[in-house]
Amino acid sequence: MHSLLEKLKKDHGNLEKILALLTVQLDRFFAGRESNFDLKIELLEYLETYADQVHHPLENLIFDKAINEVGEKRELLERMQSQHKSLILLTRKFRHSLENILQGGVMPRNELEVQGREYVALQRQHISLEEQEVFPIIDAALNEYEWNQVIASMLSHDDPVFDTPDTIRFQTLVEYLSQSEDLAVD
Repeated sequence: MHSLLEKLKKDHGNLEKILALLTVQLDRFFAGRESNFDLKIELLEYLETYADQVHHPLENLIFDKAINEVGEKRELLERMQSQHKSLILLTRKFRHSLENILQGGVMPRNELEVQGREYVALQRQHISLEEQEVFPIIDAALNEYEWNQVIASMLSHDDPVFDTPDTIRFQTLVEYLSQSEDLAVD
C-alpha cells in the first residue's frame, strides 16, 4: 500500500481513539455521571481542525486524482467526497450544540444524544468504508507518477494532537491522552 494511504490509515487509527474517547464522554453524560464538556468540545474542535481541514482534503486530492482511473467505482469516490462535506457540517453542528449547553443553553438530552450517537456512527462507518473498499481501489488505480503529483500538490500539516501536540489549543485533550497512556503503561 502506498505510503500516503498508510498515513491516512494511521490518521484513521487516531480518529478512532478520538471517537472512542468521545463515546466514553457521551456515555457518562447520558448516564447522568460527570462528563468533561471542555474535553468534548476539544475533541470536536480537533475533528474540525485536523480531520475536516487536513485529513479529508488530502483524501479528496487523492480521490480527484483517481476518479478517472477507477471505472465504475467512480461513484464510490464521489460518495466519499460528498460524505466529507456532510461530516464537516455534522461536526460543526454537534460542537455548536455542546457549546450552547456549556454556555447555559437548553437542549433536550435525548436530542443531543441522538446527534452525538449518529455523529460517531457516521464517522466510524465512513472510516470503515474507506479502509475496506476505497483505499484498495485507489492503491491499485494510481501509479507512482500520479502519487508524486498528489504529493507535490498536498499541503503538509502535522496532527496537532498526535504528531506535534498543541498543548495550548488542545490542552485538555493532550493531557487526557497523556494520562491515559500513562495508565496503560502501569
